[in-house]
Amino acid sequence: MPAENPSPAPTSKRSLGRVITILVCLGLVALAVYFFFAPTPERGGEQEAPPPPPVLTTKVEEILWDETVKALGTVRANEQAMLAPKITERVTAVNFESGQHVKKGDLLIQLNDAEQQAQLQEQQASLDERSRQLERVRSVEDSGALSRSVIDEEVSRFNMASAQVDLAKARVEDRRIYAPFDGVVGLRDVSPGELVEAGDDLIEIIDLTPVKVDFTIPERHFAQLEPGQKISARAESYPGRVFEGEVRFISPRIDPISRAAQARALVANEDFALRPGMLLVVELNFGSKRVLSVPESALSPIGDQQFIYRVSAEGTAERVPVKVGRRQKGQAEILEGLEAGETIVTHGHRARPGQPVNVLTQEQVFTRSSDS
Repeated sequence: MPAENPSPAPTSKRSLGRVITILVCLGLVALAVYFFFAPTPERGGEQEAPPPPPVLTTKVEEILWDETVKALGTVRANEQAMLAPKITERVTAVNFESGQHVKKGDLLIQLNDAEQQAQLQEQQASLDERSRQLERVRSVEDSGALSRSVIDEEVSRFNMASAQVDLAKARVEDRRIYAPFDGVVGLRDVSPGELVEAGDDLIEIIDLTPVKVDFTIPERHFAQLEPGQKISARAESYPGRVFEGEVRFISPRIDPISRAAQARALVANEDFALRPGMLLVVELNFGSKRVLSVPESALSPIGDQQFIYRVSAEGTAERVPVKVGRRQKGQAEILEGLEAGETIVTHGHRARPGQPVNVLTQEQVFTRSSDS
């Protein structure tokens, strides 16, 4: 009995299933391609534009601006000296206390001068004797009893004796230390009986009325500064107090690194409030001038350049490069780029150049804030 051939039906079904699967996948790919490349439907024939961004604006103003310059200054004594002896000797008297106010010429320290005083008395006695001898010689000068050489010799001896007295007086003075000017002495670190050497620092004296204030002025204001210019200064140690002064000296050169010039002012210090070494904030007023001014919030820095968004007559934003001058109290001086009366954006710098903007008022901003 002949064997029966297997049925081909299962193989045909599997082939048919593969074909159907392939067709379905191709259909899905075609559908995805259609939706990907299909144009976006438009409303009313045009693509919908994003709403204009809200902004706050103001006008560029021309205002009267005080031209005030601030600088850091350092207080220096009007006169300051460290007193030291010329010779090595023992201290016999100290005539001051720490922080005492002294007058020019006051004897502050006395060194032992007993030997020098004795020498001075000896030389003074010799001078007195030579003076009497010279008078006797001159009394007979007209009679011709003495020759001219004898008289000249007596004059020479008198002069030599006088010089010896001056030398003895100088040696006595070398052992006395006087105040060279009116001022305040520092800490007392010397006592009677102490042996001091030549050149030792014994006492510092400082003149505090007035005081000098040294500060620097930027190059751009160099031509405006002149002797006699009034200044006002403030110290952290005295909040709320203003010290008035006057410029006395301006350096003839400008530092090539800082581009600033040194200046010095004198400030009256009658109550000795200011002390050497104090830091002061110095203000100089060079008068007033009219400038273009905008709020600092209107500035939009990009790198080293400053920009401002200006609102055109059509209501679109324009990004304008500007040159900024001085700043004070939240305002900035505009040197180039804008004109008075132009409308600029102060808040809302996300607007793109050429994009329409929605200008809001302060009332609308407060209404939005309360609603939210």
